[in-house]
Amino acid sequence: MSESEPTPASEAKKHCVFIGLAMVLLVMAVYYSPSIEELLSGWYIILTHPSKLDFDGLAHPGNFGSAFLNAGSMLLAILLVYKLTKTKLEGPQIAAALIVVGFGFYGKNLLNIWFPVAGVFIHAVMQKKPLSSVTALAFFATAIAPSFSVIAFGHTGITGFTWHGYLLGTVFGVFSGVLVSMLSAYLPKIHQGYTLFNAGYAAGLVGIFYFVLLHKFDLGYYAFPYDYYYDFVSGENAVLGPALFIIFAYLIIIGFVMGGGAGIREMVKYRSKGGNYVDKFGFAPVLINMGIMGIIPTAYVFLVGGCLNGPLFACVLTAVGFAANGVTLRSLLPTMAGVFIAAFLGGAFTGLLDGSGVLETALASVSSRGVMVSMVFSCGLAAIPGAHGTWAGIFVGFMHGILVPNTGAWHGWMSLYNNGLSLSIVATFLLPIYTRWGVEKEQV
Repeated sequence: MSESEPTPASEAKKHCVFIGLAMVLLVMAVYYSPSIEELLSGWYIILTHPSKLDFDGLAHPGNFGSAFLNAGSMLLAILLVYKLTKTKLEGPQIAAALIVVGFGFYGKNLLNIWFPVAGVFIHAVMQKKPLSSVTALAFFATAIAPSFSVIAFGHTGITGFTWHGYLLGTVFGVFSGVLVSMLSAYLPKIHQGYTLFNAGYAAGLVGIFYFVLLHKFDLGYYAFPYDYYYDFVSGENAVLGPALFIIFAYLIIIGFVMGGGAGIREMVKYRSKGGNYVDKFGFAPVLINMGIMGIIPTAYVFLVGGCLNGPLFACVLTAVGFAANGVTLRSLLPTMAGVFIAAFLGGAFTGLLDGSGVLETALASVSSRGVMVSMVFSCGLAAIPGAHGTWAGIFVGFMHGILVPNTGAWHGWMSLYNNGLSLSIVATFLLPIYTRWGVEKEQV
C-alpha cells in the first residue's frame, strides 16, 4: 500500500497528456506516409475493410501512416466523448482508450467503433444510468466492432455494397453493444474478477452466436472485397520499432516531469488483484508504469527475432493501457513465462515427432506471431499472480497458451479480443481450483 496519498492530477492535465499522445501518433502518420493522398486513401481502405481478426492495418493500406492516422484520430475522438460525458480519466478509462488505440492497427477504425459504443449507451439510457458510468465499458465493447464491418463490407448475401448491407451492419453493430453491456454485468460473478478482460469474455460469447447466425442465413461471411487475407507485416522492426519506443519514452518522460519517480518504485513491486492505479498511486507514476509495460514485451519481440506488425502493436498498447488498471511488472512476467513455456514445450515436442529439430522448432515457436501476441495479452490474467502468487501466474499463462490458438474459430474471428475470451475461460476454469486448494497471498 502507498504510505501517503498520491497527489491528484487535474482532469485538464490528464487530457493534455493524452492529446499530446494523439499528436505523436498523427505526426507519425505523416512521417510514415509518402503523401497526404496516399495517407487518406489508405485510411479509407482501413475504414471499409471487414476488419476481422486477420486484418493487419499496417500491412493492408500500403503505407504505415494510415494506421497511425486511424489510431490517433480515435484517441482524440475518445477524449472528446470523455469530455462531453464528463467522464474522469481514471484507470479503466485509460485502459479502454489505449486498447482502442492499439486495435487501431488491427481491426478497429473510426467508423466501426461507434456502433457497439452506441449500443452500450442505449442500454445505459434504458437503465437510467449516467453515460459517464459506462464510457469505459462502451470502448471496451468495441471488441465486437467487426460485427458492423463484416456485414457492411464483407457480405455477399445482400448483393455486395449496398445501403441494405450498411443498415443490417448497423443493426448488428448496435445490438452487439447492447449484448456486451448486458453480459458484462453478470460475467464477473463467474470469474470473480480474475480476468481484466471481462468485455473480451462478453464479446467472445456474442461473436460465437453472431458467427453461426451469419452462416445460418448465408450472409457470405468469408467474402472480402480486398485480397489481404492473412497478410501481415514482416521484417520492418527497424522502421516500426522506433515508433513504439517514442510512445513509451513520451509516457515515461511526462511521468517523471510530473513527479512520478517516487511512486513508480512502489508500483514495480506491487502485487494485487488489480484495480484503478490512478487512484491508488497517482497519475504520474501510472504514466511511467505504462511506458515500462510497453518496453518489456517489445524488447522480447526484438530478443527472439519476432516481427512487429498490427497484432503486436495492438497487444503491446493494450498492456500499456492496462498498466493503469491492474498490470505491473510483478504480475505480467509470470503469465508471460507460462505462455513461453507452453510454446517452447509444444514446439520441442513437434520437432521431436517430425524430426525437424527439437531446439530449432521450439525457438521458432516462441518467436511466432501468435505466441508473442498471446504472451503479451496474458497480462489480462494479472489478477491471478496478484492474488495467488508467481507459480499460479505461470500455470494460468501455460493454460492460456494451450487454449488460445483454438478459440478464434469459435466466433469466426469476429471478436477482436480473442485472447480475452481464452483468458476468461482459463480464469473461470481455474477459479474453483485455486479457491479450494489455493491460499491467497497477502497483497503488498
